[in-house]
Amino acid sequence: MNNSELFIEGLKNNNKELLAKVQKIDIHNHAAYSCKKSYLTKNNIQLPEQKIYDIASLNEFSKSYINPIQYTEEGLKFLLRGDFDNCIKTGVKVVSPSVDYKACVRIFDSNIEEFISFLQTFKYDNLKILWDLGISRDSYKDEHSEVIEKLIKTKIFTGIDLYATENSTLNYKFVKFYGLANDLGLITKVHTGEQLGADYVKECILDFNPKQIQHGIHIVEDINVMQLAKEKGIVFNICPTSNIVLGYAKSIKEHPLKVMVDFGLNVTIGTDDILFFDSDINDEYLKLYNEKVLSAEQLNNIRIYGLELVNN
Repeated sequence: MNNSELFIEGLKNNNKELLAKVQKIDIHNHAAYSCKKSYLTKNNIQLPEQKIYDIASLNEFSKSYINPIQYTEEGLKFLLRGDFDNCIKTGVKVVSPSVDYKACVRIFDSNIEEFISFLQTFKYDNLKILWDLGISRDSYKDEHSEVIEKLIKTKIFTGIDLYATENSTLNYKFVKFYGLANDLGLITKVHTGEQLGADYVKECILDFNPKQIQHGIHIVEDINVMQLAKEKGIVFNICPTSNIVLGYAKSIKEHPLKVMVDFGLNVTIGTDDILFFDSDINDEYLKLYNEKVLSAEQLNNIRIYGLELVNN
């Protein structure tokens, strides 16, 4: 069997072992939050049972239990290794981990060279890492502007990613970073249209001229905005389980992904934060297939498109 046949058979038989043998990508991946809880448990880190049901509960859990780990060099290294180990186990061949610029500020005291050297220690023969520079709307500080610009200019980052609480009044703070990143040919990404509606997706498209949108599921509310995104060839990196757990989509069965695909938008499937949502890349594909959101053939086409996207 070729890869497509293996993938389709894996979906139709709910066979995760088979799916793990097939190459795929995960380009919506939040690095320090993307290892499995079992990885922490195996390494004697016990997390309390705490239900995550919205963005506030997720942020509180992260602040209390994950941030103390990720804000040290050894802790961040540990979490990143967990992310990449899981990628390899599940058949992910290309991953785009978003690492917040504050790791450079907090761990390496804004020493760009030390931060880059740290990232360069992660090398795998069977996994391609395309680093995204993460910028949080919630914790960004103007005093860090110079550090961010210097990081964008390094060759370690292939993309940038603006995330956290969607807020159109803050867009002006980040326009210069996107202008610089676009000029340098980086893959510009922005979280939009998950918490807010299609109007905010349009604002972000016009303000940032992004190549990719993280989530963007509420774009289906406005056919004109969908048409704008389609004309621009924007890629939407969709994470279904995340959308449902956080309350931005009703269910897998009713997920807007089908509308987006039927309209002809470019999409990939990602995981977002495996540590919080306990759903790896193969789980995401299986849920979409089992709930009949898309056919096995359509999901395989998305898988193939993703591989072609990152290899262009």
